[in-house]
Amino acid sequence: HSPYYISGLDTDTFLRYFSEVVLDAEFINSGSADVVQKWSGQIRYGLIGAPTEEDRAAVAAMASSMNGISGFPGMYEVSDPNSANLKIHFVSEDEMINILGGNFYGCDGGVTVWWNGGQQIYEGVICIRTDLDQYVRNSVIKEEIYNGLGPIQDTDLRSDSLIYSGYSTPQQMSQVDMLIMKLLYHPNIDCGMNAQQCEKVIRELYY
Repeated sequence: HSPYYISGLDTDTFLRYFSEVVLDAEFINSGSADVVQKWSGQIRYGLIGAPTEEDRAAVAAMASSMNGISGFPGMYEVSDPNSANLKIHFVSEDEMINILGGNFYGCDGGVTVWWNGGQQIYEGVICIRTDLDQYVRNSVIKEEIYNGLGPIQDTDLRSDSLIYSGYSTPQQMSQVDMLIMKLLYHPNIDCGMNAQQCEKVIRELYY
């Protein structure tokens, strides 16, 4: 098996999962979500509002995990949130709706990203509700960051995932969540690739 292989997870099952979370989206205003979108430049994140120390630690832990992935462009906090290309707001539900729009009514958090014609993500906004219990909020923080890095569609295929569509509060990426990111940011997976092109590369890498 390749170094990416996870015991018990066959290639066809993984490809179906990759297509669900990477090559689809819950909601888009324009453009296409059925091809790869990911960050190609460094992610400079800023925390806005009223984050707790645990909030800050949850964001930093997610960034550290991602920075260990080969091909990932890097995710680092900036001292001036206004200079950030990924703004993470810790706000009330009403403030979240004002920032992200009515589609996020009733959500614990949300993320919106923008990508250019080459499908490179260049900007993102995340909101986390501050009225949530800290344990729940830790999970929401990591879920929304994960979505904002490229796998924009939640899943009902894996209940252990950070982005499981049912109610759950995982505190870290699952082994398969991490695999998605390792392959999404592999240099052989390019922005704009469709399902067939991704499948060819993944079959060469994951066996």
